[in-house]
Amino acid sequence: MTGIALLAGTRVLDFGAAPLAYAGRIFVELGAEVVLVEPPGGLALRAAPPLVPTGDGATVSATFCAYAVGKRSVTIDESTPEGRALRDRLVTTADVALVPTDPAEARRRGLDEPSLRALHDGLVVVSATPFGLTGPRRNWKGSDTTAWAASGLTYQLGDPDRPPVVAPLGLADAVTSLNAAMGAMLALRARARSAHHRGQLVDVSAQEAALSVMMEAGPQHAIEGQVPERVPRARMAGIGLYETADGAVDVTAFLPPQWDALAAWIAEELGIDEATLDVFRGPITARVPFNDVINGWINELASRYDKQAFFLEAQRRGLPAGAVNEVGDLLHDHHLRAIGAWHSEDDDDEPRAGGVACRLPVGPLVVDGARAVGGPIPEPGAHDDEVLGPLRG
Repeated sequence: MTGIALLAGTRVLDFGAAPLAYAGRIFVELGAEVVLVEPPGGLALRAAPPLVPTGDGATVSATFCAYAVGKRSVTIDESTPEGRALRDRLVTTADVALVPTDPAEARRRGLDEPSLRALHDGLVVVSATPFGLTGPRRNWKGSDTTAWAASGLTYQLGDPDRPPVVAPLGLADAVTSLNAAMGAMLALRARARSAHHRGQLVDVSAQEAALSVMMEAGPQHAIEGQVPERVPRARMAGIGLYETADGAVDVTAFLPPQWDALAAWIAEELGIDEATLDVFRGPITARVPFNDVINGWINELASRYDKQAFFLEAQRRGLPAGAVNEVGDLLHDHHLRAIGAWHSEDDDDEPRAGGVACRLPVGPLVVDGARAVGGPIPEPGAHDDEVLGPLRG
C-alpha cells in the first residue's frame, strides 16, 4: 500500500492523553510523523485491559495497540533536568502537541499552552479535557463514560422500563479526538496562511464534543419542549431492531418507497395483504397508530430468516436494513475484505506487538484510492536514537 501523505512532513508529539490517543492515530493515517513521548517503562495505557497473551508469558494491551499503530516511541525522564531539557528541544521540532488531559498536570510538566508557546511560538497545542479549559468546571475530573453521562446520551440508552446503560467504552474519546484532530489541522492551515506563523490553542471539551452529536436530544427539547425518553428496540412501525433466527437486524422503513418495499415483502411472504393498504402509506405518522400490529408483522417476517439472509433480501428489495454484526462477523465480512478495510496478515505493515498480530481496521479515509498504512506497535523507546539522537547535547 502507498498510504496517504496529506500531512507528510508534519511532526506531532503525543504525550499520552487518553482522549487524544485516537487523534494521534488519525494523524498517522494522514501521513504525519507521530512521536509518542513516554516515561521510562512506558505509558500507563500500555497496561489498559483487555490484555492479550503474547505467547512468551507477557501480555499486550489491545487498547494500546489500537491507538499506537504506526506511532514512534521515545522515552524521556522528565524528572531530571537533562530529560526536561531534551523534551523541550523536541518540542521545538514539532508542529502539533497533544498535551495531557489534566490541566494541573500539564502546568506541572510545563506542557500547558503558555509554557509551550514560550518554547515554540508556531506550535499548535491541542488540549482535550472533561469540561474544557474555561468555565467553572475547568478543573473537574472526568472520563469517557463521564462525557456521555454529562452530555445526556447515557440517559437515552437502554430500554424505557429500565435504568440507563453505559455506552461502549471509547466512543466519547473518539468523538473528542475527531474534533481535536480537525481543530489541529485547521490551526495548521491558519498558521501556514499567517504572516507570523504563530500556532494556536485547540481547546476541546469532551462534554461538548459528545453533546455536539446528540441531535436527538438537544433539538427535540429546544424546538418541541420535550424531554426525550428511552425508546424501545422497535422505535416505531418499521423502524428499529427486530429479532431474526440468529440475531437482530436494523430496519428503516421511513420514507413511503421504503414502506412500500417492506409492505410488499410482508404481503408476499406472510400473505398479509392488509400491509399494502393505503391507510399505512404516506408519512411515518400514518403508521404510528398501528405500531403494535406492524411490529408484529415485521417480527414474524424476521423470524423466518437469519440476520445475513434478511439483510441481503432487504437490500435486494431496496429496503434500508443491516445485520447487527458481532466482531467475528466483521472480520469475515467479504465487503470489508474486498475494499481492504482490515490490515491483512500478509501485509508487511501489519500492526504487531510482541510478535502478536493485531487485527485492526485500516483508517476509513480513502484519498485518490490510497488508504492508510499500518506499522508496528512501538516498544517503549524504540525510536530514541533516530528521533532524540540529533537533539542530544
